[in-house]
Amino acid sequence: MNETDAVPVREKGRAVLLTAMMVLSVVAMSAAFVGGATAAQNARYHDHQTVYPGDIVYQGEDDFEFSDEFARDTLTGVENGGAEGKQLNPPVPDTQLTGTYGDGDGNTVTVTTPRVTGLTINNVYDDGSVNAVDGSSISTEDADNMNVAVEYTFDDVEYIDISVEDESGTDITNQVLDDTTIEETGGSVGLDLSTEDAGEYTVTAQGAGNLDAGDAVETATVELRTDADLGLELGTDSAVRGDNVEYTVSGGSDGDTHLVAIDRSEFREGVTADNAESVFRNVDDTEAVGVYPDSADTENVDFVWAEVGIAGTTAVGQIETQYLDDSSVDVDVYDTGVDAADVDDDADSTDDVSLEVSEGDIAIENPDSSYIIGSEIDINGTADGSDEVAVFVRDTADWKLVEQGIAVDSDGTFEKEDYVLSRDGGAGSDSLSLSGTYRFGVIDQSDADEVMDDENTISTSEFNQGTSATSSLRVVKGGLTVDHVSIIDGQVADGETLSIRGTAPGQDSVYVSFYGPRGTYDRIPISTDSEYVFEEEDIQVGNNLGPQLGTDTSISQGTVYMSVYSKGRDNIPGDGSVDSVDGGTVEQQFVSMYKQLNAGATSQQQVMERIASETTRDSGSDDISRLFQFRYTDPQTTIENVSSASAGEGTVVAGEAMTVSGATNRQPDDNTITVEVTDGPSVSQFDLASTEQWGADGRWNVTLDTEGIEPGTYTIETNDGDSTDKADIRIIEEPEDVAAGGTDDESLSSGQTDEDTSDESGDGMSDESSDDMSESGDDTPSDTSDEASNEISSDDGMPGFGITVTIGALLAAVLALRRDDRHH
Repeated sequence: MNETDAVPVREKGRAVLLTAMMVLSVVAMSAAFVGGATAAQNARYHDHQTVYPGDIVYQGEDDFEFSDEFARDTLTGVENGGAEGKQLNPPVPDTQLTGTYGDGDGNTVTVTTPRVTGLTINNVYDDGSVNAVDGSSISTEDADNMNVAVEYTFDDVEYIDISVEDESGTDITNQVLDDTTIEETGGSVGLDLSTEDAGEYTVTAQGAGNLDAGDAVETATVELRTDADLGLELGTDSAVRGDNVEYTVSGGSDGDTHLVAIDRSEFREGVTADNAESVFRNVDDTEAVGVYPDSADTENVDFVWAEVGIAGTTAVGQIETQYLDDSSVDVDVYDTGVDAADVDDDADSTDDVSLEVSEGDIAIENPDSSYIIGSEIDINGTADGSDEVAVFVRDTADWKLVEQGIAVDSDGTFEKEDYVLSRDGGAGSDSLSLSGTYRFGVIDQSDADEVMDDENTISTSEFNQGTSATSSLRVVKGGLTVDHVSIIDGQVADGETLSIRGTAPGQDSVYVSFYGPRGTYDRIPISTDSEYVFEEEDIQVGNNLGPQLGTDTSISQGTVYMSVYSKGRDNIPGDGSVDSVDGGTVEQQFVSMYKQLNAGATSQQQVMERIASETTRDSGSDDISRLFQFRYTDPQTTIENVSSASAGEGTVVAGEAMTVSGATNRQPDDNTITVEVTDGPSVSQFDLASTEQWGADGRWNVTLDTEGIEPGTYTIETNDGDSTDKADIRIIEEPEDVAAGGTDDESLSSGQTDEDTSDESGDGMSDESSDDMSESGDDTPSDTSDEASNEISSDDGMPGFGITVTIGALLAAVLALRRDDRHH
């Protein structure tokens, strides 16, 4: 090869070398790019990117492929939970379950949800600080330097697009933003709305690629307002004094403060400086309240003020009208930057409104027309326009205070619960502890404070000038009524308990006392309910007081007196002390007296007189008692008559219903009287009869069927569980003629005569008390006593053993002996 041929060969070699270098450069660049992609695995801002093991992919993401490091193109969920066993391959559906997916060789990716976690519209100040105004408002004057900041979770795969729409829905993005893309979380773009119209603007942030749905989209709004003057509006143009009236300042910028003021000339007469500070309530958007100048003397105060901060588009506050005059009240609002000193220097207000304030009304609902001394009631009514009310009573010229400071609720109602008018208050309560007719009044507390003197009284003219209401109130003494005592046929069976019911208006309890025939004294209290009704079903006769005294106060059989006692209007027994007992409380003194009575050799009469002398008969006492008498004796049930419709006593016509009647001293409902035929030709054909019902007279009856019964003589037996009685009767085939008014003297084996079977109540009571007893002579039991029988005194004073009670006791003994003779 010659030299000439060598040149082309060298040129060809150089060309081949350059070509090789270019190829190697391309390969190197590709390797460098791949290496860079591997180093920043998730930076997938463009289509057709590669996902490597350990990367995060997002629901809704597409345009990627798994790297060759994965054993296969479809991955399987490996994490416990919803993703386990699920398939994953690009593109990723929006509904792909989140979790970890792998190829089975340890190479995994994580699927998660793309989210825009924060979208903020800021007002940017000159010093670089920002104030968030999204969801709020901004004026056009301040809207020239704003920004939109976004925080999001998927900045490794997509940018954020920002768009803006006006109130009509028109896209104005390019008009108001300096850029429409945010490339990393926490980034922002500039926003200028200063040339736009007033209205609401909506800013949207969403992924710039495929991630533009669901949580990857967020919106925020801002209200743009023009630079109009401040405005002041009231929630109502008129109010009753005492109402809270809402006001609204509008037209300011978010975060600005404004002063609202009311002049001293609008104050109610007698308002203190402390009262004046309460004219504006420190609520809602109110940041501070006060008086100007700051003084403890209202005469030195020029006006009251409230500073409110604009939150969004408005600032809201409240006016307390309690301390304002009942007239047209002017309220002013001032521009931002105007302080109290400027107002005092006659700075012009930006806007003002007028509020018509009128006096409130008070109405009394309870008490209505009457009151029982000592009773507990609810004082209530309505007091529109008042914060508090006071209660007064007038018996002569001036009004006397009963109670003050009763709060009025937001609905205009007031109530003082469980209040004893005659005891719990001031001088007015003393008046109401005496019977009579009074004027009852309720007055606005602030009105009362202005005119009430040191003795807590108000003249009639001053009371009427205030916001008040009055009514007539008749005050009466409390009474004591005993409606029911379960004394049966003038007796109480030994071992049984008594039931009692009655009313004691004004009292929280009454006391039941037992006076035993051997001078024993026993006592038990019974509480009243909210209606002053007392009721007890199991009162033990005796030894109620014993455990407290440490001695036995059991009652012996015989004639027993029982009293039901209530204290008078002063709520203390007697005159409040016990003669011959020194020291201790009133209750302790009475306990000492009870011990003395049960320890000494005193008679029944002496015990009764001693108790009466310290209670109902004490000097100046208005205590009340009701006295009852019964014979405390063994349980007893007797047969008094067996007959049928066509036969006289002791005789029954076969086929007719046999009526067996008698008397008992057992308590109904708690005991059962059974009647059984125990002897006779057809004794096995009779059923057993029983009853648990009879009246206070103790008369009971049952019926037995005699259908198919063989005539002859039969024995009837009663049993009440503690006592028995028998009677022989005849069952005949046909009725016998009996002389009118006569009886078959041989019909009853007990040998009773007409005189023996006459109606006897057997209660051992005196004649003068018989009207209070149940004396039913019917064979059917009477209703279970709605009126207490066996009461021997209904006077307010409890009698001792006078001649009437002594005679009554003797009669009781004689009648008891006659009963014993008749049945034994």
